Amino acid sequence: MNLFRFLPRAGTRLKLGVYLCAVLMASSMLGLAQSSSDNGSNSGSTTPTINNSNAHNVSAGNYIPPPLPSGPNVYYNHRWDIYAGAAYTNFLAGPALLQRSNLGGWEAAASYWLGWHWGLIADARQYIGTSGVFPNANGGLPIPPCPPFETTCYNNPTVTGPRIMQYYFMAGPEYRMFRRAKASATFHTMFGNAWGIFDSAHLTGLNVQTIGLFATQWTFGGAIGSTFDYNYSPRIAFRIQSELLLTHYGGTAQQNFGFSVGPIFRLGHLDTSGGASPSKRKHWHLQDPFHR
Repeated sequence: MNLFRFLPRAGTRLKLGVYLCAVLMASSMLGLAQSSSDNGSNSGSTTPTINNSNAHNVSAGNYIPPPLPSGPNVYYNHRWDIYAGAAYTNFLAGPALLQRSNLGGWEAAASYWLGWHWGLIADARQYIGTSGVFPNANGGLPIPPCPPFETTCYNNPTVTGPRIMQYYFMAGPEYRMFRRAKASATFHTMFGNAWGIFDSAHLTGLNVQTIGLFATQWTFGGAIGSTFDYNYSPRIAFRIQSELLLTHYGGTAQQNFGFSVGPIFRLGHLDTSGGASPSKRKHWHLQDPFHR
């Protein structure tokens, strides 16, 4: 009699147990699904992104990512640098002069890059200004006898501050010391010729060497210096350049300070498809300077 009373209660308890097991299994499955979705979202958020706004071919090695913080997309894979600037030098125009000259002018240069580091540069420039000279009363010439009331006979002024000019034509190697997204720096050494013009002023027939200046002549010219380029865009930058200028007027060596500032324009394209610097490969396309 007691057994028949227990059976209905056992069925109810069995149903309750099955229901609780189903609830526990469903909650555990929901927890696993939630944890897997969280892990997937976290792994997706840590995936690095590449700043490749210009869609360069990354697999071929053409892309050089700029460092953070991001600046202009300058990858230094250009072939040419064209520079034009205002120039200055401090120059001693005679072997025994005490007063130095401040000369201003212009400079134009072109760099042909063999790779990311090495290139060849050609340069032309002009400096113009005035120079101090030896004291020369009355222009160094005696006053001839003059007719009465003839003032033109006495018109033989003292020479002071005559105009002088210099031209440089040079070429040599150039090395890029560092390259960044916003700036780069280079070092160059150039050699060639300098043409000094010291008799362009009206000297009233006076020889320039008698007043302390060098004679007009061609001579050795050289420049050793460095540049700092601030990038405005991938193709345009602003250059600051300082140099030691070397000349050999009158058989004596001269060392003078030179300085210039101006814009720089980048043209052409280096072949960086191999991933390494083009200077490390055997074949350069020198017959086609604008080779892409």
